Amino acid sequence: MVAKVTFSILQENHEGPIGEDWKYWVEAKVFNHGLKGAGKIEVPKHSLPSGTTRQPPGPPAPLELAAGECGQRVKVKLTLEATEVDLFTNEVGKTDIDTYLDCPGPGEEALVREGEISVGVVESPGITGETSIITLKYRLVVACG
Repeated sequence: MVAKVTFSILQENHEGPIGEDWKYWVEAKVFNHGLKGAGKIEVPKHSLPSGTTRQPPGPPAPLELAAGECGQRVKVKLTLEATEVDLFTNEVGKTDIDTYLDCPGPGEEALVREGEISVGVVESPGITGETSIITLKYRLVVACG
């Protein structure tokens, strides 16, 4: 049987002094003896003041990605790029993480894992060294069939 991974963004948070207008995207890639599925969630420019934690605007629809054969260990690579939108120069930060999940076999319950991915975005020019942190809470659900 074929497995699938569902990826969703639950919350966004901004901490730091460099701005309130943000956009970001998160790419998810699922590996199980090679790349099996990939997709991207994009959140357009919106206001996200420092100290704010909330559900992303929309909210964005979850991604359903192929994950290969059931009963196997899968790797999910998440890449986050956050952009602080300015009138003259946009500041960008990018990071990625790998998460490993044991896919259930046929007839077994889906596995749910929640986590966070964060990226620092540094004000340009880098003289001041001011940095904001964008943190996303996400959910991965891996299921057989």
